[in-house]
Amino acid sequence: MLNKQTYWVLLITLWYSLSLQAQNYSADVSLVQQDGQSVTLRATAIADKKKEAADLAARSAFHALLHTGIEGVRNGMPMIAVERNDYDYRFFTELRYLNYIRGEVEDVSDSKIGGKRRVTVQLTILSKSLLADLEHNEMVVSPGWTDTKKAAATAALNPTIVVVPSVKGGGGFEEMRTLVESSPVVGHAVNKLTAEFSRRGYKTRDFLTQLQNAKNTNILRRNTQADAATLLVQNLPGDIVVTLDVEVVTDDRKRSECSLNVKAVEQQTEGSLASATFLSGQYMTTDSLRLADYAVKKIKDDFFADLKKAFEAMIAKGREVYVDMTLAQTVTDWDFDQEAPYGDGNYFKDALDEWLNEHAQQSVYDMGNSTDKYIHIRLNVPLWDMERNRSYKLSNFNSDLKKFLRSQLGEDYGVSVTAMGQRLEVRIE
Repeated sequence: MLNKQTYWVLLITLWYSLSLQAQNYSADVSLVQQDGQSVTLRATAIADKKKEAADLAARSAFHALLHTGIEGVRNGMPMIAVERNDYDYRFFTELRYLNYIRGEVEDVSDSKIGGKRRVTVQLTILSKSLLADLEHNEMVVSPGWTDTKKAAATAALNPTIVVVPSVKGGGGFEEMRTLVESSPVVGHAVNKLTAEFSRRGYKTRDFLTQLQNAKNTNILRRNTQADAATLLVQNLPGDIVVTLDVEVVTDDRKRSECSLNVKAVEQQTEGSLASATFLSGQYMTTDSLRLADYAVKKIKDDFFADLKKAFEAMIAKGREVYVDMTLAQTVTDWDFDQEAPYGDGNYFKDALDEWLNEHAQQSVYDMGNSTDKYIHIRLNVPLWDMERNRSYKLSNFNSDLKKFLRSQLGEDYGVSVTAMGQRLEVRIE
């Protein structure tokens, strides 16, 4: 049995935690100044009372620094790469964030808006101490907050977006071109969605211009059954490919509605990052372009937040890739359970295990499913080469893997590596 005092303490704590979880943090946070130890921010929030608005503004500054990023602070990269609810709960509910404020929270402005109070505050956050707390609690910290090399990596990994029309039936660039030319609403929606990504701070590529420039190239004449998005990511620059399916439907009452099916995939692995459907709402109009505008305006912050979170998690964890390594039937004098023909006298699988430990992100890999003729590997490939201080693409990983296999097998065996999204097929013959 709980005594009355304990009961009320628990009740108040529960109420506060629920209200905190339901809290809509303000996105109106900007940089004032920073140094190696701290960052001074200005934040604005609206609430029923002045104190509530000021408290919300201060918490919003911390939330932006931790989870969404602030322009001008570490290339806009948030401190936390992978969120963890238990840390947020303790940090905000238990008021731990107050420990990382230097001096006083300064009220900059206060005004009334429709019966509410709009308050702007300025506060200095001890960012270095906060970073130490994140690391102490084993949080996954974004690369831009660790050291100078990782900061450079973060800048380089700021994702570039390319928006493309979705083509059904496994079509290619020619089908994309035909669709855009025959359906003005598709091209309009692609432009509008690209502009929306730009407005939200993403680097973008103009797909329609690229498509027009490629009109007479071999890209459009390629005879392939590959998915259109696959061909796109192979031939157009961009870190994230967003496919857009546009459909306008008119019912018996002459009311029309536009639906946008949006799916974002990572360029190199085609791994899904975020997907959603947005509806314009029904209107008595045949203006499909206007309906597309309405649908784009319905795209919520949640979609972009999910996309950002997924890509940041990939930065922290690496690209998940599967490698299937097989021996051709023509290879009868050697198998994977034997010593490497040109190795250092070690068994091939032992040498491969050591190589994977060095090349996998955070040494995350598994090669447990294997036989003497077949090896299946799951690993996380890093997005940044810390030693060379440059981006690390799947093509770089493929090249490094080939070099390793050549060092172990010599010139007596041929090695081919075929990339298919998140899967690499390695054939030794």
